[in-house]
Amino acid sequence: MRAITMLCLMAIICGGLSLVLLAQKKRPGQRQPPAQLSQEQAERNKIPVRQLYDEMFSRGRYELQDQVFAKRCPIHFGGRGVTLEQAVAEGKGWRSAAPDLAMHVDEMTVNGDMVTAVWTATATHTGQGHGLKPTGKRIVLHGNSRFRVVNGKIVEAWNEEYRPELFRQLGVSRTAAFMFVTADSLWADVSQILPDRLYYSLQ
Repeated sequence: MRAITMLCLMAIICGGLSLVLLAQKKRPGQRQPPAQLSQEQAERNKIPVRQLYDEMFSRGRYELQDQVFAKRCPIHFGGRGVTLEQAVAEGKGWRSAAPDLAMHVDEMTVNGDMVTAVWTATATHTGQGHGLKPTGKRIVLHGNSRFRVVNGKIVEAWNEEYRPELFRQLGVSRTAAFMFVTADSLWADVSQILPDRLYYSLQ
């Protein structure tokens, strides 16, 4: 009788420990360490990020959007989140304002499906874009961005918020910068409820 009782207690204890370990594995917020990638896979994950900087940003080849990004890829600038379409429209606006815009990747590292790029952007503000009059000023920005790459495409991107430093270098007043950011945020909110056809016709 005592042996049966001991076996039952052991079964209960083992079952409880198994449930605790299983719960710890499934606990939200705890990511498993990224799997080690082969050098070949790591280089493949860099490809869409290089295309983003070398082709889309520096050469204005925005037709590569569907090749570089997965559909509905969320983009983050600091605490600001935008859709892929809004981010591309923002990029096109700055290229219109600075046609010689070039972005150089200073360093790129890969950790699992995450690719980090340290970059430098240079441009001359000679064109019309985002409602700002040309100032002729030379701009140099430094920053870093992180991208999650799955199946050869960027599925999510995190960037530092660049606009305060850009406005400072352009000499945009705080009032004008506030109006720009407010109007941009309003447009982002309104564009979420517009039908696609109307949204694209207003671009």
